[in-house]
Amino acid sequence: MMKELPIVEREFLNILECFMHEKEYHFPEGFSKTGNEINQLYELASVHKVTAVVYNQICREECVQQSATVMAFKRQTIQTVAFQAQREAGFLPVYQKLREQGLHPLVVKGAICRHLYTKPDYRLSGDEDMLLPKAEFEVCDRILLEAGFRREEMDLQNLPYEIPYVNSQNGVYIELHFSLFPEESGAYGHLNQEFRHVFDTCICEQIQQTEVWTLEPTMHLFYLICHSFKHFLHSGFGIRQVCDMMMMAEHYGERIEWNYIMERLHALRMDGFWNGLLEIGRTYLGFEPQQAGYPESLLVQETDCYNLLIDLLESGVFGDSTMERKHSSNVTLAAAESGKRNVTASLRASLFPNKSYMKHNYPWVDRYPFLLPVAWLLRICNYIKTSKKTTGEAGSMEIGMERVELLREYHIID
Repeated sequence: MMKELPIVEREFLNILECFMHEKEYHFPEGFSKTGNEINQLYELASVHKVTAVVYNQICREECVQQSATVMAFKRQTIQTVAFQAQREAGFLPVYQKLREQGLHPLVVKGAICRHLYTKPDYRLSGDEDMLLPKAEFEVCDRILLEAGFRREEMDLQNLPYEIPYVNSQNGVYIELHFSLFPEESGAYGHLNQEFRHVFDTCICEQIQQTEVWTLEPTMHLFYLICHSFKHFLHSGFGIRQVCDMMMMAEHYGERIEWNYIMERLHALRMDGFWNGLLEIGRTYLGFEPQQAGYPESLLVQETDCYNLLIDLLESGVFGDSTMERKHSSNVTLAAAESGKRNVTASLRASLFPNKSYMKHNYPWVDRYPFLLPVAWLLRICNYIKTSKKTTGEAGSMEIGMERVELLREYHIID
């Protein structure tokens, strides 16, 4: 029998389910609407970037309208929803310009997921992801720069797998991808092979009278699963991504080739992970497999999703709820790359991360790789200086080893 969630987490999920399916929400008796529980709800909504969603569902409750916490919900909702609408209004014209110039960018996640919801601006997106054939980069880059976007200086003869562009005037942030996953990753770089034909099968969706090209339904849902899996191998991902998967499954329904998805997930040792997410959707988010055309033969009975759900709730959007959790990714990635629980390898990875990880906090490592040991020393000294109790490296290692056990539970590693 699955454990029962604490009341705040349970109501948080109920609120999300009501938003997804356009149902009214009412607090249950016994929920402290002006005390500690409403404060905890706000903190949980904030770390998962769904304060606007939660406020939309609870603002009708007369008993909470004067709550200081709900006023904070309201202020943040007004700001974030307006900013989200502004960013989308800035993104769509530049995307249309790229298409008019004969380019073939595919929008993944972001705008496509938002418009699965009745109130898309309440489902926030930090960026817009576009997948582009590398041969089209030069023209795309010129158009984005002319439109007011800026990017870092880089070696144009040796392009990274993604390039961030920021427009300071309208807040639009675009991540331009040439592959959906970093090729050099030993844990998930191989997933790019699964999506090598997506430009041949893409579809067009309408978003605010703009034609937006994206992955066809089966591959898009498969990508959402794989993308969440990538973050799961790092430091985790949040409940919003599960909501997106369930909404996409419900929206496209029988257009999704479920047997194909399950065949590939099984081959990639990701089927246990997906079954856990599916059970979260069924148990807590109102997902009904039959209505989404999900074959009954693929349903796994008695899947225990509790530990996975707790990990998601503690994670935040992309595992960034705490610094200790973010740093724990070195432990889980080492386990995923080796395919088994290896304490020595996990400890080594936690203490001495590779260059691609270290360059985020020590940019000079990318230019001077021979200084990587110096960066390791500075990193360890910084932990010793700032750590208290179980924070820092000790806390990261503890979280990482607990999450390695989670990888074993869902049969990702041996």
